[in-house]
Amino acid sequence: MIAALGARQHGVVAMRQLTAIGLGRYAIHHRVRSGRLHRIHPGFYAVGHPKLTRQGHWMAAVLAYGPGTVLSHRTAAALWGFGHGAARIEITVPAAWRSRGTIRVHRTTLHPDEHRVKDGIPVTAVARTILDLASVYTEERLARAVEDADRLELLDLGKLERAIARRPRARGLNRLRAVLADYQGPRDTRSDLERDFLAAIAQAGFPPPQTNVLVAGVLVDCVWPASKLVAELDSRAYHNTPRSFERDRVRDAILQRHGFRVLRVTRRRLEHAAADVLDDVGALIRPPPA
Repeated sequence: MIAALGARQHGVVAMRQLTAIGLGRYAIHHRVRSGRLHRIHPGFYAVGHPKLTRQGHWMAAVLAYGPGTVLSHRTAAALWGFGHGAARIEITVPAAWRSRGTIRVHRTTLHPDEHRVKDGIPVTAVARTILDLASVYTEERLARAVEDADRLELLDLGKLERAIARRPRARGLNRLRAVLADYQGPRDTRSDLERDFLAAIAQAGFPPPQTNVLVAGVLVDCVWPASKLVAELDSRAYHNTPRSFERDRVRDAILQRHGFRVLRVTRRRLEHAAADVLDDVGALIRPPPA
């Protein structure tokens, strides 16, 4: 029973868990002396061997601070796969605990949508993790984290906006908004291109697309859902950097994985080859073969 409990918790058990399954202090002490349990923190033990994995140390930190505790900030980002962690394990707790040793404590009450369990470890949800990173990361590092989360198909802009709305005074919020504005693209700089494209679509007699909506977690310019067609309007100011070039390819790959065709329309092509653009739309707007 102890081995099974440890296996579910990356090799870590708490004394309170051992007593809950019927072990008294003498039985626990006997297992420590025989090498079947190894004390790693007061009231916490490694099962079978004293060396813990990275996840084992994270699990021990969560168990040490009791119910409601989750990995957060840089440690949560590392667990999700879009960060590298920090020297100290970061957790968020609902009660008045203090940081100690290798553990850094953040105190707040999380909304039910803001915590998850990954690999058996309680952790802040991706959107909340990104919001927390804004308080400790530089803008450049935060931008990389957002891009990496998107590349892993973990980024949900709708959930992130809801997390922001719940904490309008969060530290680093201006930094995060700047990163998201750059990542999604400044809408005003593309408004003229969008209006001209929609006007051309209407004049050609095509059904109007939905505009500026989320598709598979990606904010797209135009989409015909029934046709599985996305049109992205590429302005030079928005797409003329290495980061934007890479981001566009990631976005296209995400959309294609969900069965959407992506048509990119530039200002120059709409002005000088509008007929070709409309021919492309006409050919692609038909529903794809089943």
